[in-house]
Amino acid sequence: MTLDEESERATAMLAGKVVARVVRHNDAEVLIEFADGTRLFVDSESALEISITS
Repeated sequence: MTLDEESERATAMLAGKVVARVVRHNDAEVLIEFADGTRLFVDSESALEISITS
């Protein structure tokens, strides 16, 4: 699967979901938990930086 296909699949799986909480487990991992119980884990081999814009 290509990165574009992976991105499209993740977008489809998460579309319309409501974020319930964001947890920073350690320097390299973030958990995003949605109201329906779905969880998205994001990790990195080095320190993970988060940027949120609106």
